[in-house]
Amino acid sequence: MLKDDNLIGFLAIDAKDAGWGLLHGDKIEVLSQTGSGVAGKHRQGGQSAKRFQKLREMELSYFYNRVAGTTREYFIDIYPVKGLIISGPGPTKEDFINGNYLEYRLQNMIIDTIDASYSGAEGIREAFAKSADLLSDFRMVEEKKLIEDLFREINSHSGLGTYGLQEVIELLKNNVVKILIITDDTNLNRIEGKCRRCQHIQEEIVERRDVIPKKTKYTNNSCPGCNSMEVEANEQDVVDYLELLAAKTGTRLEVISGSAEHGVMLSSLGKVGAILRYNPGHSKQ
Repeated sequence: MLKDDNLIGFLAIDAKDAGWGLLHGDKIEVLSQTGSGVAGKHRQGGQSAKRFQKLREMELSYFYNRVAGTTREYFIDIYPVKGLIISGPGPTKEDFINGNYLEYRLQNMIIDTIDASYSGAEGIREAFAKSADLLSDFRMVEEKKLIEDLFREINSHSGLGTYGLQEVIELLKNNVVKILIITDDTNLNRIEGKCRRCQHIQEEIVERRDVIPKKTKYTNNSCPGCNSMEVEANEQDVVDYLELLAAKTGTRLEVISGSAEHGVMLSSLGKVGAILRYNPGHSKQ
């Protein structure tokens, strides 16, 4: 989960309690919840209205600071998120946001607020159920920016933008790729053939078949190293292969919609592009 670059944080808050959740992939996980300890709005016996209101405001401020600290710990230190959705009943969530209690990085990550009936753990689940359109729009804007950044680097001839599957794979293996972008409709598989006799490895990118055998034998391809026909093949989706390479080099992998306008733009470049850490034509600074 720590390696997932598409984490979204959820905070469900009201004056009574708060809950934190994490969205990774299509799964929401409730991380924890806490009570506020803040007295209700009704006046306690024997207390003046002004004194009671002042005490309640102090308790709320303490609670907000506590929530902000836990939110920073979860969504900056432990699970670095790309966006934050804040939900809850009533105006508490807006008071929390407008009070600038959140660390500035999280404040800038707020995708939107959601009006909900609950806070705490139940509020996290409710907010997730209501967030589909928000997350879809957020991802669309994010994908559009990625493609704009890629084309800007390519068109400016900075040497920091490239495309084409084979070239990107080589740069990925050499730890040059910062962000790898691929559409979700590549329809390609990678076949790795390993000779049982001399252990020579060869690879090939092919169009995906309806049935993907986990292991098969080449019957027409001999090993270029020893001419043996004992070549065992493993086949995998090319996106899965690129994900493994990206994980080894700390590269951020982004799979975008091939049917959206920005995905069509990437398709014109072969459905694979990359923003590089440095210009490989120059020596690394």
